[in-house]
Amino acid sequence: MSKIPAVKLQQLMGLDEYELTLAIDRVATETGLTAAEVQAELDSVEAGSSGSRIDSAITPEVAKSTSIFSRTEVEDHGEDSPNYVTDTSKFRVSYDPSHDGKKRQKQVSQAIVCTNCSAPLGIPDIRPIKVICPSCQMEMTYER
Repeated sequence: MSKIPAVKLQQLMGLDEYELTLAIDRVATETGLTAAEVQAELDSVEAGSSGSRIDSAITPEVAKSTSIFSRTEVEDHGEDSPNYVTDTSKFRVSYDPSHDGKKRQKQVSQAIVCTNCSAPLGIPDIRPIKVICPSCQMEMTYER
């Protein structure tokens, strides 16, 4: 193991010749080593960093995919699934009297609750679906 802290070695790596000589002398007096030992340690670190990365104790994690299109479980209610309303009889779904609104209301087969304001929303069973809450204007995309 190195007697010189890694921070000091990193500082030495970026210096030019004259500044490096002065810094090596300073580090040598601070650590109680000779200038030749500090130079040898610096050379070994530079040789190791040019060929490969310095080993670290922490291994990076592979990022998990956020897409859920490949999932096969339909019953798993996670963060990306809506909160379903079980008793829809107390809610009205005819709030848009236009022809397009009535057409959309015929497609309603499920009732969910907005995750932001808890307003009940009627939606078709098509997935993925982008829903914009008429109460709070929050946009949500459900893939289940």
